[in-house]
Amino acid sequence: MSDMSVLSHEYKTASDLSQHISTALILLKKVYYHLPGGEAVMPEELDSHLLALADMLTSLVGLLTVPRPQNATSAHAVSIPEALVVRLQTERRGELIYYLDDLARVADRLREKPLQLGDADLALLDQLATAADAEASSVYRRLMRK
Repeated sequence: MSDMSVLSHEYKTASDLSQHISTALILLKKVYYHLPGGEAVMPEELDSHLLALADMLTSLVGLLTVPRPQNATSAHAVSIPEALVVRLQTERRGELIYYLDDLARVADRLREKPLQLGDADLALLDQLATAADAEASSVYRRLMRK
């Protein structure tokens, strides 16, 4: 594969993940904060996005765990780029254990009682969305320099 096609694939993976996280978070916030348009969000649509987000968080916990478990893969609909995993491990180096616990807790809440998430849970999801977007932007800049 040429450098251009590798970067193109990396960008597609990173941007799909960023979009997936952002879409789920926007729908959740519309309903959670009773924002305009929240009443138009169908419960099935919200559940589908939140379950996919919970699955992604569970996969991310496995990928961030050091040493990585044998079965830790990104096997859900949206792949998690290795560069994002490395970025999060670097950013959270001193607190990775707590970060993993927080991600696992939020994943469980998304599956069981998503409307009982707290502001700290939403802030964690916002930070993850920001990291995913930063990774997509980084790959895009490298792609444009080629």
